[in-house]
Amino acid sequence: MSRSSETRKAKAVELVRKHVPTGSRILEISCGSGKELYALQQQGYRVKGTNFTKYDGVVADVDIDNGIDILSGLPYEDNSFDAAILLDVIEHLSDHDRTVAELARVCSDSGHVIVMTPNAMKLASRLHFFLTGFVKSKRAFIGFDVPREYAFAFHNYPPHLPTFLYQLRSHSLQLVEFTAVVYKFKSFLLYAFLFPILWLATAYNIHCCEKYLKETSAAKELQQILTSVGALCGEFWFTVSRKDQNVPDLETKLPTWSQKWKSAKAE
Repeated sequence: MSRSSETRKAKAVELVRKHVPTGSRILEISCGSGKELYALQQQGYRVKGTNFTKYDGVVADVDIDNGIDILSGLPYEDNSFDAAILLDVIEHLSDHDRTVAELARVCSDSGHVIVMTPNAMKLASRLHFFLTGFVKSKRAFIGFDVPREYAFAFHNYPPHLPTFLYQLRSHSLQLVEFTAVVYKFKSFLLYAFLFPILWLATAYNIHCCEKYLKETSAAKELQQILTSVGALCGEFWFTVSRKDQNVPDLETKLPTWSQKWKSAKAE
């Protein structure tokens, strides 16, 4: 395991311990060898893992179900776990909304969902996209001749952070922490050079140009996250969200055409 991998997996364990009480039921989807679950199990958590494919070197003492595809639905009842973890997985999945829905479904009320993925929105990735048309997502993009059943092996679907934050909220998952790990010196150089311009451009776009978003709490939250050191410099970001069925009042203005569609559907 690389030092980067060790760092981010250790961070995942740290976040579970920070937000989830000892003794809680923990589910990790696509847990690999199960080492992180074993570490949590040793600290008093009740753990369950899944894998899409079989792995060598799996920790024998961890309960893992193989052949599980989250996009086909997890084989667990609603509210079965106090925390659901997805590490280095969502960038392989074509349907992020379906993924978040399943994580929320199996998570109990007031339980937590923790997601970690390579940061495709860091400054180095934005510059790379500007020059090449490819975001930097830690693994090569798929070749057009790859059979569909092997597409999961590539990072085809790096999450767009603002959209992903919306998807969490739309499934009653309230963000409680955004953080990042693994930093490179070149990222801090870009940050020092570009931050003032980037902050002003982000603020102007969110609070002036986004006509449906401005003057809402979401705009303030996005401004804070998108201009944070973690979002701009971290190689991997984490979201920690808590399941809360209380639906906040609608602040965002809806496009006029959507109201016409709703009226037509009702008729």
